[in-house]
Amino acid sequence: MKTMNKVIAAMMMMAITTAMPAMAGNKNHTNNDKKDKVVAVNIGKKVSHFDKVDKKTTHFNTHKKNTYRPDVKTYTFKVSRHDSYKKVVAKAERIDGVMDAKWNARTREVTIRYDANKTSVKYIKHSVA
Repeated sequence: MKTMNKVIAAMMMMAITTAMPAMAGNKNHTNNDKKDKVVAVNIGKKVSHFDKVDKKTTHFNTHKKNTYRPDVKTYTFKVSRHDSYKKVVAKAERIDGVMDAKWNARTREVTIRYDANKTSVKYIKHSVA
């Protein structure tokens, strides 16, 4: 009986250890798609373009200096009782640089999130009014 339990335990351990790499979320459990690089060593010969090694870029060494970083700001204003809030929100969302426009029915206010690099509060007021 004890040896049978040991055999079952050993089989379960082997099944667990062999099934671990194929768990969900582990995409690289096989080595089939691994691409090895061949480096040519050149001793006293003229260098050709075939001997150059591909420089693979990673997320560590690709520092982009010209990336766009939006300056996100919010602007809240009150809508009069006579204006349709749907039209005001639609006008605000059509403006280039406006990311989001939300309507608060209780306070009758529209909150607009916009990119300050693309538009200004003055332009939003002018377009919505």
